[in-house]
Amino acid sequence: MEESDNIIIEKRSLAEQVYLYLCNSISNGKMKYGETINTRRLAEELNISMMPVREALKRLETDGIVEIKPRSMCLLRTPTRETILDAIAAREMLEIYSVKSIYASIENSRLDVLRKIIEEMKMAISEDPIDLRKYIKHDWQFHKELCNLVDNQFVNKFYKELNIHLNMSYVYDIGIEPNVSQTFRDHIDLVNALAAHSSEALKIIERHLRTNRQNILSGRFFSSEKEGGSKRAV
Repeated sequence: MEESDNIIIEKRSLAEQVYLYLCNSISNGKMKYGETINTRRLAEELNISMMPVREALKRLETDGIVEIKPRSMCLLRTPTRETILDAIAAREMLEIYSVKSIYASIENSRLDVLRKIIEEMKMAISEDPIDLRKYIKHDWQFHKELCNLVDNQFVNKFYKELNIHLNMSYVYDIGIEPNVSQTFRDHIDLVNALAAHSSEALKIIERHLRTNRQNILSGRFFSSEKEGGSKRAV
């Protein structure tokens, strides 16, 4: 496990640690949808017995994230068309609600976490060629931290669950290539509007999410649906 995972969940049960580790690996794109997970190999990598791994995967199966197969194998389900559309709509509701809740009163110092992520994004896009993998990771972190600023445990919980069912890496993968320069600019403009306590922040996040939706719906996943069904859906 990563050191950060150990620090956060060291007081939890071993099965809970494995579950959170898997959720984090799915959310950040380390594990890919459609990928087969070898239960025995995973237990060896984490240096633990099979039992907590099985318990964690059983919980993910209940959540509809994985499908347990014979011979210690497990399939990480590829999101269906319905799952993608539902996740997009839910993500828009949560992020718009978050911005609406904080723009008028957020303390400037609390935006520093977003500013730090923006600097990381800037470094990723300044590379030649652009390090899109790093940019996607920081993009996910930015939106996650944006929702965290609301200080609402249920908003945080629901947003984390959304990123398990539809992570940012997959969003970029199935959509058309985004205008990274513009999306990066949107993040800067959003933080500036929040710092100024301006309602313009709402317009920025709505436009940003609308563009993201259009990119996804214009991509190969939904294009293949129109042509007779996607081979990627399960």
